[in-house]
Formats: sequence, C-alpha cells, structure tokens
Amino acid sequence: MTFLELLLLSSLPIAFSFSHFAFGATTTLLPDIEVQALQDIAKTLGKKDWNFSIDPCSKQPPWFFSNASKGHENAVTCNCTFANSTVCHVVSILLKAQRLPGTVPPESELVRLPYLQVISLLGNRVSGSIPKELANITTLKSLSIEYNQFSGNLPPKLGNLPQIERMLMSSNNFTGEIPATFAKLTTLKDFRIADNHFSGSIPDFIQNWTNLEKLGLSGPIPTGSSFLAKVNDLRISDLNGTDMSFPLISSMTKLKTLILMSCNIIGPLPEYLGQLPNLSTLDISFNKLSGGIPSNFRSLRQVEYHEGMDNCYFSLHLV
Repeated sequence: MTFLELLLLSSLPIAFSFSHFAFGATTTLLPDIEVQALQDIAKTLGKKDWNFSIDPCSKQPPWFFSNASKGHENAVTCNCTFANSTVCHVVSILLKAQRLPGTVPPESELVRLPYLQVISLLGNRVSGSIPKELANITTLKSLSIEYNQFSGNLPPKLGNLPQIERMLMSSNNFTGEIPATFAKLTTLKDFRIADNHFSGSIPDFIQNWTNLEKLGLSGPIPTGSSFLAKVNDLRISDLNGTDMSFPLISSMTKLKTLILMSCNIIGPLPEYLGQLPNLSTLDISFNKLSGGIPSNFRSLRQVEYHEGMDNCYFSLHLV
C-alpha cells in the first residue's frame, strides 16, 4: 500500500481495538487500525526510525523531532482527549526534508485516518499522483506536499474538502488545469502551486477565496487578484507568453510580501506600491520594467533595497 492510501484506511467505519501505551500516570489507547496504518506508512516510505514500542502519541523521540535550522521535521501528533482522555487519534503527520522515496499510485485501495487534519511531506522524493480518495478525509485542514515528484492532474474531488485551509503543492510535476470544483474551497487561507506544469490560465474563481492570505502561482496573473483583500503574501513567477503591464493590486493593502519574478512585466512601476503600508519584501526581478523608482518608495521605511539596470532588465529587491 502507498502512503496516502494508508493514511485513509483508518477512517473506515469499523469497530476499534486498541493498543495500550503507558504515558505518565495514564494509560492511553490508540486504535490498532491507526497503529497498523503508521506501521504500513513507515514501510511504504522507508521510515526506519519509528519505534513502535514507544507510544506514537507520546511526543517523544522518535515520534516527535524537529531541526528547524535544517528544515527537518518528524512529528506525529495525536488528540488524546477522547473518552475522558483515555483514547487517542492521530491528527497530524509531518515528515519534512527526509528524502523519503515513496510512491502514491492512484489505482490501489486507499485507507483513512478518521481525525487527520494535517499532512506534510515537504522536501522528500514522493512520486505518483494524488489519489482522489484523499477528498474523503473531511477533517483535513492542511495538505503540504511541496518539493516532491508528484505528477498527473489534480483530482476534481479535492474541491469537496470542507475544512481545507492550506494546500501547498509547489515544485512538483503536476499537469492539466486547476479543476473548476476548486471554486468551492472558500476556507482556503494559503494556496501555492508554483513550479509545476499546469496548462491554461489561473481561473477567475479564485476571487471566491475571500479568506486567502497567501497565494503562490506559476501562470497568468489572475484578474480576480484585486479582490483578494486579505492576502499578505503574493508570489507569481516564471510566466511564459506575451508582455503585460504591472497587475492592479492597489486594493491589497495587507501585502507584506510581493514576488513577481520573471513575469514579462513591462512599463513603469506603479506609484501605489509605495503606498502599501505593510509591504516589506518586494522582488520584481527578471522583468522588462522601464523608468525609475517612484519617489514615494522612500516612504517604505521597513525595507532595504538596491536597484540595478542593464539594457534589457530592470530589477528591484526590497528585502
């Protein structure tokens, strides 16, 4: 079985048996089906450091370890408040920067964890397509699979996730278009799909995502971007096609980070950028901008910047 298949197994409506783990003065119970799911996930991904003689919900090594300086994280988190704090369920699995080589073929029987809210496989080598059955995890709030080798189209059924807030899929090999069903993902706060191989334009329905705070794209700048009033982080890069003028984002007054790198933008910098009160990072390098820096950019006291110009490009970084 594959990793995401195993994640889905334990949400099947069956009677639970339990594994007993002594934790302090309390004995906690993790359903056997969830313990087995973790064991199978370890085998599928080549996770050899999970020790099943230790309670996976204990927040003790090897189940909970983080090295922030290297971006490495290994963490299984449980909610142990069920049945007067005697029953636990896995709610989060974070396996970051571990070079795990698992595959996720969509055709196999999928499995479930009934309370899972967070999946993060950032910075591994996981390949295959995203199984449509992932949409059956109705508790899922965060799906982070950036910097892997996933491929294929995004399943339209992912548009049915009722609680999803973070969907981070940048730097993979996805193809096709963003499904129209994603218009229903109005709970999204963070959506990133840059550095893939999507076709078509970014659909205007993203203006329905009124809770969005961070947006990362590789595609034509969406016309609905001016409606994203809550966005504080906008990243668009590596656009192909015809030249375009600077996007109209003057209404995005909460912007802290704006990256429009290699977007075929021509013409002058708009003066309204200097009036964005929270802007602290601006990267508009590798475009075809002309003219100078508007005088009101000096009012951006939170930033440091340098400028450069040659016969083809104008680049500016406020970092």
